[in-house]
Amino acid sequence: MASYDAGMDPILVAQRLPKLAERAMREAIVSLSLSREGGAPCPSQRALADDALIRFERMVQRVARDGIRPALLFAERDRIVGELQAFVAGRLASRLFAVRRRDVAAIGPEAGPFDAIVRGRRGGNYGVVFRRLVRDGKRLEEMRAIRSAARAYHGDDLRGVLVYDFATGTVRMLRCGASTVELAAA
Repeated sequence: MASYDAGMDPILVAQRLPKLAERAMREAIVSLSLSREGGAPCPSQRALADDALIRFERMVQRVARDGIRPALLFAERDRIVGELQAFVAGRLASRLFAVRRRDVAAIGPEAGPFDAIVRGRRGGNYGVVFRRLVRDGKRLEEMRAIRSAARAYHGDDLRGVLVYDFATGTVRMLRCGASTVELAAA
């Protein structure tokens, strides 16, 4: 994460808010859904939002010690709550909440370039990535970066990477390790 000094322009700090919010949501989802112990209840939407907002506030305090305009902060907080509501209402959330602890191969820093690595129903490993993908031509570059990270991953072979887009609430599957011909024949 970039460091900011006390004399830094508040506009430059404000540009960093969406990335901080994305990181806070990713960490909250992984910590509350995939790292919970067996038998623990699934987190509610409120618990998930509360955890993400607390993480976001801590990150903002570290980055902008002099504070930031309240309107920008409130707008980003509303966006966090809205995007987490969409996530909890989706199929990916229900599937992640149902993953047993023994099927979680890695989370956080141990997962390498991904937010988590989970075992699928048929035994293959899948990377899970949570991002706010941009809506212009840079989206393709982000998807290429995720695919190249999957190819460079040196752990167990990955069958694919699930990419959840906070901005649209959609899930994309990037297949790995299989050619297009193999996928068409399957």
